[in-house]
Amino acid sequence: MAILDAQGTTITFNNGTTAVDVGGAVNYSFGDGQATDIDATTLASTAKEYRPGLQDFGDCTIELKRDPNDAGQAAMEAAKAAKAIREVVITLPDGDVATFNAYVKSISTSGGVDDVVNGTATLKVSGAVVWS
Repeated sequence: MAILDAQGTTITFNNGTTAVDVGGAVNYSFGDGQATDIDATTLASTAKEYRPGLQDFGDCTIELKRDPNDAGQAAMEAAKAAKAIREVVITLPDGDVATFNAYVKSISTSGGVDDVVNGTATLKVSGAVVWS
């Protein structure tokens, strides 16, 4: 198993016309969703029976150094205001690519003493994540 550095990962967010880089990203996570449980128990069952429901790919969280002049962060803010679903592409340093559609649930901003302005964008994945 090869260990892959996260350094060099890129994230793009479609602004409605074209994909733009999300600048200031320092951390990301996604793929935390799970399938729902469908209860298939009948009166003839001797124990609870289940089937897997549709897969939910969960949220994508991006930790940011906030920059109001960054095209990617601005595109996420605009998509949030428009309630728009946009394409997101995460490209790993080895060339593997995860592509999915998402809407922006929230973008936070925080700061403090001896710190820069930080924030977190939370995107809800809509549909499947496709790896290529």
